[in-house]
Amino acid sequence: MLISIDKKITFLAMTKTASSSIEAALQPHCDIAYYGNSRTKHISYRRYNRFIVPYLNSLGHEGLETTCLMREPISWLFSWYRYRQRPEIAGRKLSTAEITFDEFTAIYLSQVSKGPGIGRPSKFVADKNGTPAVDHIFKYENLPVFTAFLEERFQCKLRFAHLNASPRADYALSPAMNSQLRAFFAPEYTIYEAARG
Repeated sequence: MLISIDKKITFLAMTKTASSSIEAALQPHCDIAYYGNSRTKHISYRRYNRFIVPYLNSLGHEGLETTCLMREPISWLFSWYRYRQRPEIAGRKLSTAEITFDEFTAIYLSQVSKGPGIGRPSKFVADKNGTPAVDHIFKYENLPVFTAFLEERFQCKLRFAHLNASPRADYALSPAMNSQLRAFFAPEYTIYEAARG
């Protein structure tokens, strides 16, 4: 998460949306940066509003807008699957090197409501009532639109290096699992389709 008090904008870093690359480009232009540790780097809108906004308001820094990127929901989950195939975690419980995307999806669906894990994008952007509340949500798949938004806000050219990339691959889900996942991600698709870009 990055905050620019001068430009009145907070970038909320949703997982699997090039957040490391964006942070590297934006950090020199921001006043506050939470990065490195995933629990602070990927702070959700609800936690930001609960813990960070009151502090900023107490300093007289009110009225900051929020922005984030959102990835096509199944692609977002597949990116997690690919990320967990990296060799350095082979043999560990989190590794997906020995399972299919169908199997990973089944595990995700069985665990997502049980607490800590990779969560879900619709909750990342929601307020305490479960309503999407981030001011400016952009589609990850159309990064130039988001880049233009940031360049206009920060009044400078930005270049995003390709950092933390997972191995490239195409995902394949069985028809039954694809239908189940799309139904589960219905809130995500509603938000994603309304996103800018």
